[in-house]
Amino acid sequence: MTIKGDMKAVRIHEYGGTEVIRYEVTPIPEIDQDEVLIKVAATAFNPVDAAIRMGALKNIFPHRMPYIPNVEASGVIESIGGAVTNFKPGDPVFVFLDMTKDGAAAEYVVTKTENAALAPKSIDLQDAGAIPVGALTAWQGLFDHGKLQEGQRVLITAAAGGVGSYAVQLAKWKGAHVIGTASEASFPLLQGLGIDQIIDYKHEAVEEKVSDKLDLILNLAPEGPAELNKWLPLLKEGGIFVSTTSPADAELANRSGVQTIRMYVGRNAGQLSQIAALVDEGRIKPVITERVKLDDLALIHNKSQAGKIRGKVLINLDWRQ
Repeated sequence: MTIKGDMKAVRIHEYGGTEVIRYEVTPIPEIDQDEVLIKVAATAFNPVDAAIRMGALKNIFPHRMPYIPNVEASGVIESIGGAVTNFKPGDPVFVFLDMTKDGAAAEYVVTKTENAALAPKSIDLQDAGAIPVGALTAWQGLFDHGKLQEGQRVLITAAAGGVGSYAVQLAKWKGAHVIGTASEASFPLLQGLGIDQIIDYKHEAVEEKVSDKLDLILNLAPEGPAELNKWLPLLKEGGIFVSTTSPADAELANRSGVQTIRMYVGRNAGQLSQIAALVDEGRIKPVITERVKLDDLALIHNKSQAGKIRGKVLINLDWRQ
């Protein structure tokens, strides 16, 4: 069923600086047979949103202009396509969207059912909008690529960030010994998440503070290869270095008897369902550092460019308030 009418949205008509971000009215999108229309409760800012807006990723995630940004959301299913059998109108969901399609900085968003999962029941639906990208990145980095097991030792850089805070919680749930890098301002947050050791990256060298060999390093920090290569000897033979940013040197890793992986997060509704179950069991929770409204999105992009964002920024759409 198609919903007729208009919606408020952020749209980008050309690649560029934050001045290209426009808050405007546009028609509610139509759905295909295998899609659902979601009334958005909240979305969240991710650095990839800014990179797409600037055109830095246009060869990887091409867009027809104008496009609506933001790649994750939570909300309620408003209508379903004729071929949809696993969701019904009224279902609360959270979703990691296709980065080449219109996103969730709008009152409504369309997606294929394979990108969505039922949202956690134990937290506010809006808060679930801060989960998909960070939690999936952490899950895939730790478990799909890093093969993390109970009793192993893992170093997570940028541990208090939008991905790192989930990685710490998931690694602790798995039963790992977790070391993380962060600034002193984030120490209370990480201690509250149960981290075992914190390295103050502003004043301490990682390679000098890790005393016992590691099974896994999950790098989420924007460090260059020279810095990352210093950490390879911290791994046990057969250890794994996973990075979401720059890769470590593969030849050096091979000589050290370890593996280096440059990872990219993928959409996975099955993993989202497992993450929702962990949220409902009280094992993990979203860490939201700032809450804004949709028409503040350009301000958040400006703050990101100035390096003034810590953690996860949630963009609330206040239709339920």
